[in-house]
Amino acid sequence: MSDYKVSESIRQFFGGNFHQDWDLTAGDWQGVVDSYAAGGDAVDLDALAREIDAMREAYAEEELKILMPREALSAYNPRPQTYSEWLGRVSERLRQHAERRR
Repeated sequence: MSDYKVSESIRQFFGGNFHQDWDLTAGDWQGVVDSYAAGGDAVDLDALAREIDAMREAYAEEELKILMPREALSAYNPRPQTYSEWLGRVSERLRQHAERRR
């Protein structure tokens, strides 16, 4: 049993968009986020960005390396960035999309 916990919305976002075939959806992670955000509203995008930020703050980098594939179901490897850096960029991009919808 894992001590790592993620919300269902985190699992749905990363597992549903950054699965093993994510690169068939878009050429880079930004495109994946853009595609997801195209169907979202500002409130939901902001809420997801806050959840991602909370996860980044709750776990150290070594924990994120375990948590992201096992609990968040993400197959994306952010190298050369750290997971924490990449997650920060993902949440910022979601916020940018939310702002455009206001």
